[in-house]
Amino acid sequence: MKKNNIFLTFLVLILLYGCATTKPKYRDGEPKEDFGYPHEKEIDKSFYLLGDGGYSLPGGTSKGLVALKDYMDSVKVKDNYTMFMGDNIYPVGMPEEGAPTREEAEYRLDAQLDAIEKYDGNVIVIPGNHDWYNKGIPGLERQAGYLQEKLGDQLIWTPEIGCGMEIIEVSDDIQLIVIDSQWYLTNWDNHPLVNKDCAEIKTREAMFLEVESELKKSQNKTVIIALHHPLYTNGVHGGQYNFNQHIYPSQKKIPVPILGSLASLIRTTGGVSIQDAQNERYKSMVQRLETIGKDAERLIFISGHEHSLQYIQNGNIKQIVSGAGSKGTYVSLSNDGLFAYGDQGFAVYDVFKDGSSWVSFYGNENNKAKLLYQKEVHPAPAGYDISNLPEEFPETVTTSIYPEEETDKGDFFKTVWGERYRELYGTPVNLKVANLDSLYGGLEPMRMGGGHQTISLRVKDSLDREYNLRRIRKSAVQYIQAVAFKDRPVEEKFENTIAEDLLNDLYTASHPYAFLAIPTMSSALGIYHTNPEVFYLPRQKALEKYNAVHGDAVYMIEERPEENWMGKESFGKPNHDIQSTSGMFERLRRDEKYSLNEEAYVRARIFDMLIGDWDRHQDQWRWAEIEDEEGNRTFEPIPRDRDQVFSNFDGAFFGTLRALATSPNSLQFMEMILRT
Repeated sequence: MKKNNIFLTFLVLILLYGCATTKPKYRDGEPKEDFGYPHEKEIDKSFYLLGDGGYSLPGGTSKGLVALKDYMDSVKVKDNYTMFMGDNIYPVGMPEEGAPTREEAEYRLDAQLDAIEKYDGNVIVIPGNHDWYNKGIPGLERQAGYLQEKLGDQLIWTPEIGCGMEIIEVSDDIQLIVIDSQWYLTNWDNHPLVNKDCAEIKTREAMFLEVESELKKSQNKTVIIALHHPLYTNGVHGGQYNFNQHIYPSQKKIPVPILGSLASLIRTTGGVSIQDAQNERYKSMVQRLETIGKDAERLIFISGHEHSLQYIQNGNIKQIVSGAGSKGTYVSLSNDGLFAYGDQGFAVYDVFKDGSSWVSFYGNENNKAKLLYQKEVHPAPAGYDISNLPEEFPETVTTSIYPEEETDKGDFFKTVWGERYRELYGTPVNLKVANLDSLYGGLEPMRMGGGHQTISLRVKDSLDREYNLRRIRKSAVQYIQAVAFKDRPVEEKFENTIAEDLLNDLYTASHPYAFLAIPTMSSALGIYHTNPEVFYLPRQKALEKYNAVHGDAVYMIEERPEENWMGKESFGKPNHDIQSTSGMFERLRRDEKYSLNEEAYVRARIFDMLIGDWDRHQDQWRWAEIEDEEGNRTFEPIPRDRDQVFSNFDGAFFGTLRALATSPNSLQFMEMILRT
């Protein structure tokens, strides 16, 4: 009798949970109505987001798609973007023509296209993991081909099939970065065609570097990173399960109560599936992207994958999850969710002309789109108060790079860490003052720059020629973050620490003003070069919002040899735009009319050795493209960024390292090279 009561109780619980309605969940303090959406503002672009829409049953349409159709039938703007966020065909993508499941697959795509039949705008389709499941790249090609026939020029399938990412300039103020997250997660050994036709990004690391570079270039824009798998989720893929999923662990809805709980535990703690956020490869993707994006002012991640609607704010990073196009599953708020809804629906992301943006989430009520939640994602960019900044400046200022107390070290410290050029960093020097309104005919700030350790600002003159303004004092914590901790944010933890102090002192191994000697030496050897100068840059009105980071310090300014520098003598008088290293290689591969002046490059590299410039990665070279009368084009090297010349790593610590790392054989080999 007791066993029967337990069984009946258990059965009732299953029925109750199975019949339970799904309601929106709101973080305490979040409004449930009257959200304050700014209807009076002018929208720049709207993005209609629906993921995981590929599960409409034969003869019907999912509730999420019905709601989307109701909403989209009223959209009259042509230049907006509908985005299908992956898993466009369940369960295994697009089969070959004639396959038993081909008709069903086509129907599931058609159901999504029917939802936007009256919409006359751009349609972006992103692949998800289920779209990869039909033999990988061939299956994606079949799906893209079918959509191309249906949509024609409306279709933007992105990224290019088998490639990792693509960048789309939506407008002057909006940049879209699309990542195929399944490309990142999948085992490339099983897909021999992966990366075959991709121009430059053929590795996961290259993809991260390109994202990082694009965020720097687009720092004055709203940046949308779209990928199928979310960085953050409080649903099943994020390890959140309700009672129902402990009973029915599989999609086949077979009740296995105890084994279901065990399966959920293993899935949550073991990370056995690459589709779950606990998986190591998935985590590596998330950690790298969140570290790259942690300081971006107007960045939003949009995703599907999870069959729910979510808005998550994790530190500075905002995440929209809209994967409820044809399914709904359990979702919680957990620690970082502001809104969650475990039933079908879609989201709309609006970017306004003033740079602010809002997200709206919709469900289905009586086959109509019902507004569930709205939230401001980014406010309009705040300006820097320049009203109290001076308009006139002295011609010169006497100052030092480091304050004297930072360079005043004891004898033991100097014995271990060396003398370096520490004294020069603390010596006051009389410098010309840089007034951007008049310097080089007037310079206009463009965007922040900088590499692993430099604080820089890109500016341009009246002829659209670009320059780098680089602070001589480097950032130790920025270097620690970029080099030692790529996968997690640590800058705040290292501020005002011994590690930061030691690294700041280490930078004094580089002569602070040696780059000024390089143009004269380069000219004498027939090596093309930039023409850096050193100034004191005060905070000033011309710096605008960049006063928050820049100014009141010693800076060097140097040309950026790229576009609009044709005819510059120290660049070899190029008659085409100057190329980056990747651009130069791409042209060499493309056409035999291009060639490289190898002798000039070897001469420049020997000069690097002569002046001890050990920091010569590919971005520190530009290539002047010079065309002769016969149409042949030769690339001439232009070395730049000479901030490490004449470095002096003296002291017992580095002397010991050199003794351990350098063998007599390697010294003899180096001597032979130099003699040759």
